[in-house]
Amino acid sequence: GAPLSKRGHRPHRTCLGCGVREEQNKLIRLMVGEQGELKISRLANGRGGYLHPADSCWQAFLRKKSLHRAFHVEVARDMREKIVRQLREQYGE
Repeated sequence: GAPLSKRGHRPHRTCLGCGVREEQNKLIRLMVGEQGELKISRLANGRGGYLHPADSCWQAFLRKKSLHRAFHVEVARDMREKIVRQLREQYGE
């Protein structure tokens, strides 16, 4: 049969806040919409980035100088603040 490691493999992604690699299903996926706005999105179309559902990671994400590597476009600070407000509503304590 197929080696176990292959069957049990789950995709890992890196948190844009803390930089720790994590199983994809434990992270929240963000993507950039047509207007340069950030959206919480499970869909795999477009460039995406990932965050832990943790306020400390969201804070670090806000402090990041550049998100070009993750999204291939720069994301304005107000767009980041907006998505963090949404994250707090959806995932906050």
